[in-house]
Amino acid sequence: MELKDAMEAATADLDVRPGFVGDVMTGARRRHTRRLLAVTAVVALLAGVTTGVVLTRPSPDQPTTGDARLTAATSGDLSGDSEFIEQTLTVWNNAQKQGWRSYDKVTDFTAPSNVFWAANTPSGPAALVAQAVRINDQPESHTVVGLVAGGALVQREVDYGQQAGLFRFGPDNSTYVALGLGSEVYWSVNPVRGPDRRLTRTWQRAEMGPGGVAVVTAKPSERPVFVRGSSPPAAGDFTREPLRGEFDSRPERAFVPHPGLGWSGQECASDAPSGVTWPGMKPASPQSDLQKAALLDYLVAWDVTGDWSVCAWLPDGRYAMVFEAYGEVYGGIYRQDGAFNAHLLGGPTVKGSPVVLVLPDGQGTLVADFEARIGPQERPHAWLAPAGTKEVPVRHGDATKVVQLG
Repeated sequence: MELKDAMEAATADLDVRPGFVGDVMTGARRRHTRRLLAVTAVVALLAGVTTGVVLTRPSPDQPTTGDARLTAATSGDLSGDSEFIEQTLTVWNNAQKQGWRSYDKVTDFTAPSNVFWAANTPSGPAALVAQAVRINDQPESHTVVGLVAGGALVQREVDYGQQAGLFRFGPDNSTYVALGLGSEVYWSVNPVRGPDRRLTRTWQRAEMGPGGVAVVTAKPSERPVFVRGSSPPAAGDFTREPLRGEFDSRPERAFVPHPGLGWSGQECASDAPSGVTWPGMKPASPQSDLQKAALLDYLVAWDVTGDWSVCAWLPDGRYAMVFEAYGEVYGGIYRQDGAFNAHLLGGPTVKGSPVVLVLPDGQGTLVADFEARIGPQERPHAWLAPAGTKEVPVRHGDATKVVQLG
């Protein structure tokens, strides 16, 4: 009581504003409430950890590219099938670190994935998934787009700025899924060679469905070709850049047999004239030169051409280059300055047999058989037989056969 009396005596002359005591009590209650809310938040956070509830915001360090497909609503006739979409994302997420090509070293998968297309196709339900990723721990992000079908990841493609947007699947690899990417997609099968030996193709526009996705059916044996643009190529135009899906690339395996004849390397059937440097001032490109003349079809898949070529300096100073495509022999003749001069169309190749090509203008006959010794001087791999030669010996080890040229 003495303390209370002393306090009253000390404050007797102070003028306290009306409501002061009530405000003091209100502030005390607010402080108590804030302390209670803080304790409640901590308890809720602990409860979330123990029950698996995520209460964190998305990390600002996640990859992002601004690609509309990363957040687009699902299009296609299966867009409302939540179970299929959930299964697709499960397949995609389980395969995040599997099946990448050696140059696609994806190191950051933390961004969410999104199914932007899901539909029925002739080969069953399929879906397209997009996800932002980082490559080789670099700060720049890239969009990955992939196809999921049959409960498995079929194919993925990292968009480095020029996306092919072409996927293939199905039991006979006959179903193609093509992305419009803001343009039209045209496709063609079965080129036709006319009496003048020039090729033509008939093109048709792929019908784009919701989300700018087209589904096309074509057998690989029909040699399908896809191009993207505002208009189709002309019937005799073989110079447009075709779309190449991942399935068109050489497999990344320890051993991949060489296509066609199975040969590998670049050999020459004759020596260059003294003082002449191969291949002249302008590098020869017989493939593109033949395509410009509509004599050679689009070269899309890695295995439509052989891994070999043969050159030959001709008696009149020109030179020839020969290669294999679609199981046949093709080539071109060039002047010493590298300018294209004439085309060469040989016959079908036969595995285990030499390539024999009679050159025009009396320039001789090119004979090639890799790992063999050819002609009277036993030149390795290839020999240019002089005009008028009727037969050529070809030796493999101890076995020699005579190839008739006449």
